[in-house]
Amino acid sequence: MSRRKDEHLMDDITEELEKSGAKSIVIDKDDYSYTIVASVDKGGLGKIILKISSDSSTIPRSHIIDLLIMHKVFKAKPILVDESRRNEELQDGILYEHSGIPQLNPSTFSDLLKGKPLFFKNEGGVVKVRIKGWLLRELRMRYGLSLGDLAELLSVSRKAVYEYERGTIDVSAEKAQLLIELFGEEIVDSWDLSVKDPDQKIMERKVELGNLFNLKVKESYLLVHTHGKYATVTDKGSVLLGNENSREAEEVSSILGARYIRIQ
Repeated sequence: MSRRKDEHLMDDITEELEKSGAKSIVIDKDDYSYTIVASVDKGGLGKIILKISSDSSTIPRSHIIDLLIMHKVFKAKPILVDESRRNEELQDGILYEHSGIPQLNPSTFSDLLKGKPLFFKNEGGVVKVRIKGWLLRELRMRYGLSLGDLAELLSVSRKAVYEYERGTIDVSAEKAQLLIELFGEEIVDSWDLSVKDPDQKIMERKVELGNLFNLKVKESYLLVHTHGKYATVTDKGSVLLGNENSREAEEVSSILGARYIRIQ
């Protein structure tokens, strides 16, 4: 990936974070698993860890595991902000997923900071929309439509409509548009930035440290490309453990609402 292109992306995202009033720190190291750590009050985003690149397919697996550990221990949302993946350009307004981590293009991330909801998600190459199933059932019955009636209008099976209402399956963008025409935009729900199966992916990094500095350690994970060496959950909160006397590590920990403790 182009160093100049990545720097341009970094500048744009940093500017958007500043406009949103976020507290953030930019990490000026290519080999780190994160690029920006921030705390955002607007839009309910809270603590976020961004990895910015021009193509997410170049992000090593070890970086992805680090991000998932940071999510697990510090309750921060990992987000990949990229222009493309495997030479496929990411589209505006669409939520993608890479190794279980939410992925957006820069324009969509900017909209997210402004409070714009995410209504479209690309899953396996198919753009899907989340429907408020309870509301769909309520409006269908209010309009006097049976499951079969609505199924015929949407050109789907009765079972599909039943699953829509239960909230067990999502609908295609095309079917969502038909539902909007029938019942209005309120029928559509927004996607959240949930992380898929983080626990399963990080088990290989789980370590036993024992108690430290009068802190009862509950669980710890080895970090590879971060300021700290271990991310640890203790009886007094989350702790980033490192062997460097680093003000930057302390600032990262502070934004994440954690402590930084130097270990030998």
